[in-house]
Amino acid sequence: MVKKLEIDHNEKGEIVSPSYVDIVSKINEIIEIISIKKTDDKELV
Repeated sequence: MVKKLEIDHNEKGEIVSPSYVDIVSKINEIIEIISIKKTDDKELV
């Protein structure tokens, strides 16, 4: 199962964590899980 990313802010309200790379990695992980569950490539469109 995919774990939720915790978002940390600084005193200015800017996101300091997770990094862009962490976010992209998590998105790719979710896409991979969804792709595995699909049996027909046409369903991915």
